[in-house]
Amino acid sequence: MADSEALTPPRPGKRPRHADPVMLPDDVVVDHILARVPAAAVVRLRAVCRAWRAALTSDHFVRAHRALRAAAAGDGQPEIVFFAPAAGGSGAGTAFYTCKLASSDGSGLAEARELVTVGNLPADDLVVLTKPCHGLTLLFQAGSSEYYVCNLSTGEHVALPPCAPAAKPDPYGSAYVRSSTGLGFDTAAGEHKVVRLYEEEERGQQRCEMYSLVSGRGGGGWRPSAGRVPPGVTKCLEGRPPVFLDGCFYWHMDTGRLGVVEAGILLRSPERAILSLSVATEQFGWIRTPAQLAREVRHLAELDGSLCAVVDLRLVAEEYELWTWSSPSWSRRCRISLASLERPMRGELGLGGLRLLPLCTSPADGRILLATSRHKVYAYDAGSNRVDTVRRMHELVDVPAEPALMLNIALHEESVAVVVGGGDVGRRRRLKMEVGKSGEVVGKREGRLERHPSDVKPDAFEMMKRMIGLAQMMFHN
Repeated sequence: MADSEALTPPRPGKRPRHADPVMLPDDVVVDHILARVPAAAVVRLRAVCRAWRAALTSDHFVRAHRALRAAAAGDGQPEIVFFAPAAGGSGAGTAFYTCKLASSDGSGLAEARELVTVGNLPADDLVVLTKPCHGLTLLFQAGSSEYYVCNLSTGEHVALPPCAPAAKPDPYGSAYVRSSTGLGFDTAAGEHKVVRLYEEEERGQQRCEMYSLVSGRGGGGWRPSAGRVPPGVTKCLEGRPPVFLDGCFYWHMDTGRLGVVEAGILLRSPERAILSLSVATEQFGWIRTPAQLAREVRHLAELDGSLCAVVDLRLVAEEYELWTWSSPSWSRRCRISLASLERPMRGELGLGGLRLLPLCTSPADGRILLATSRHKVYAYDAGSNRVDTVRRMHELVDVPAEPALMLNIALHEESVAVVVGGGDVGRRRRLKMEVGKSGEVVGKREGRLERHPSDVKPDAFEMMKRMIGLAQMMFHN
């Protein structure tokens, strides 16, 4: 009888009295389920319990999440982030959007998705790093001394302690300051560091200060760098952040605002065009640059893991050149000949005042992706010297006028990297950050202009070239 009752199945709708729930191992839950959750949702899941918070803020989880998200994308197409004034606001807010540079069907018309909206950070003169550093980026306005380290995927951020204002060189306006601030990662210390190289506004002394996000949050604040700043370098700064690559910051010494004699006295050698700083030892150095190349460098960037110098030869040869540095020498990566391009593209890339920076090489077709200060992204094929337009940001949103210092376009990677630091100041001075809904997309707007209203007419470039040619003829005669 007892055996008969034991074998009798339970009545429908009733659970067995002693059934144990099926429990998945913790590593399966974390590595194979939670690691597939969008970054913004991961932040909310950290509040479930202490065990989940510890697991979801670990370096292991950050790496696993990044790998799975990249694998889920599948196509390997680069993703960018761009910003514009927040819609419907008073001009005091900035909206950040992200999109791939090609759609899944290859049409190149991928929609954009809103990442975050910052209600109290104007888009005017806003500077964003052209590539995130271990999942985080640096936000600031060039004319102010307020800096924020932010994860644009999650909206997490900290405000850094106040610092002394930098000198503003007359008569170039408020956007240009003798200061340059960047974000790097010290692998040995396991933490992000912010560096600020600047000239004091009051006494005119040049300084280099560091802020460590982990060790500095206990009240240490900004501190002088261990290495001494080389003489005269802050005279060659104008607000743009340095490039961070392989444990070092790199600054281009822009002597265009100085006279030839003054530049020679300050830097002592025409080959001193690129200054470096080790994030670990905090010691300065110089990247040897041939004098002829040094005179023509306009910007620095990172291109596929190498330091890249953008050489602007538009007015003398209608060319751009991209040079990459592999210690101890430079080599020319490619030459973009504007003269051999078709007329619309030739005029577009030849516009006066245009700033061009390489983003990366597309893994799909090997073309170099180029972002410009006119809110556009181009793809350059070195084999055929062909340039195609990939993205026009004003087709999606109302972008601002041409940025005074940097581009409003950067590479983006979804990340769950944790933002720490800031101390008491970081908790008191917060950005009004609103994370966008992952389902909200911005598609191409109908009837938008092919060119941004602030674009200079292509004829202006031809006129400029004629004037320079006339001046050269008069000089030689």
